[in-house]
Amino acid sequence: MSRFRCSEVFGAGEWADEEAAAAVIGGAGRCSLIAPFLVVRTPGSPGNTAVQNHIIATFRALSWHIEEDAFTAQTPQGEKPFRNIIVTKNPDAHRKLVLAAHFDSKYFADFEFLGATDSAAPCGILVDIARSLDPLLEKQTEAALLEGDASASTTLQLIFFDGEEAYGLWSATDSLYGSRHLAEKWAATYTAPTAPGAPPRSVLSQIDALVLLDLLGAPGTTLFNTQRDTSWMWERIVAIQFRIVKHELASSALRATFSGRGPIGYFQEAALTYYEIEDDHKPFLERGVPIVHAIGNPFPKVWHTARDNADAISAETVRDLAVIFRVFVAEYLGLMLY
Repeated sequence: MSRFRCSEVFGAGEWADEEAAAAVIGGAGRCSLIAPFLVVRTPGSPGNTAVQNHIIATFRALSWHIEEDAFTAQTPQGEKPFRNIIVTKNPDAHRKLVLAAHFDSKYFADFEFLGATDSAAPCGILVDIARSLDPLLEKQTEAALLEGDASASTTLQLIFFDGEEAYGLWSATDSLYGSRHLAEKWAATYTAPTAPGAPPRSVLSQIDALVLLDLLGAPGTTLFNTQRDTSWMWERIVAIQFRIVKHELASSALRATFSGRGPIGYFQEAALTYYEIEDDHKPFLERGVPIVHAIGNPFPKVWHTARDNADAISAETVRDLAVIFRVFVAEYLGLMLY
């Protein structure tokens, strides 16, 4: 098989084979997609605005549909502005596979918190997925248009949440500002009927599943399934992880976990845990949206410290996770047909 360079979200690539996977994993020469997020980005700050502008410019260049959900909310530090950013490849599609992460960083008075794992790296992975799969997503959209119904296919939607972090002690009212606002808004927003006599549907009901990425990028990251109803999706991700190891598309660090003691890989197989971690998925889960919660557990050792910076990120881990999620999205949406 021919050789190609795997595109990464962090730095230069590694060589890998598997020509059949090139459409999903291919691409070269990209600079880090995480770096633009590695600034202090508390809601309302200049850094937060800069990150918003970066997200919007990135997806405007890809010609994706961009929705901004701007609002203000009362916090322990007074009223603050928030802005969720939702980008959709085919806004006419009636079904969406949603991947999401929060782009804000937590406020600390005594140090600058960059939140590399929390959640600059997850945001970089989302951008990588969009850039890597955009040619295939474009072909999917074109095929739907040729068939005369752009709404028939399931498309990819990405949500960049603002205001996930609490200002004080985590509570129901001081946390998840962006996701609480958007879930409530979408539950009350209805679209036109898809056929004569069909009932109107809420925007929220158009979500096939919401896959939330959080606390990712540190070496040795492990993730456990917390949602029984989407276990089939979790097992699909586990299977993809195994396949990229089998076909030597994984990093040496990931491959080593399959031959040693301890947890095998990042995504743990058949390890349903009932330890629920409150996160941006919660307002959607409470309204019946199927959830996959891809959060590092245990939390990274650098969690909520000044050490959660670029040095906390493993290039190998981020690359592996990006590849796994690219393949998952491509297979879920049937992009390999194009």
